[in-house]
Amino acid sequence: MKIINDEWFGELSYAQRAAYRRHNVSPADHDQLVRIYGSHNHARITKVVKENAAANGGMFQVWRIR
Repeated sequence: MKIINDEWFGELSYAQRAAYRRHNVSPADHDQLVRIYGSHNHARITKVVKENAAANGGMFQVWRIR
């Protein structure tokens, strides 16, 4: 898995960054996801973002994952 350093989010995988852009994940949402799943669990965070967005009409809503 290739990791990139994004100026807003820090270290992300390419798939994670693509999911963030597609589903409009904010830096605050990212911070919440990191608190819940850990900073190095890129695959799990990407999966959660995609599943959450699919269930909510394409928009990610962090408050729905709890």
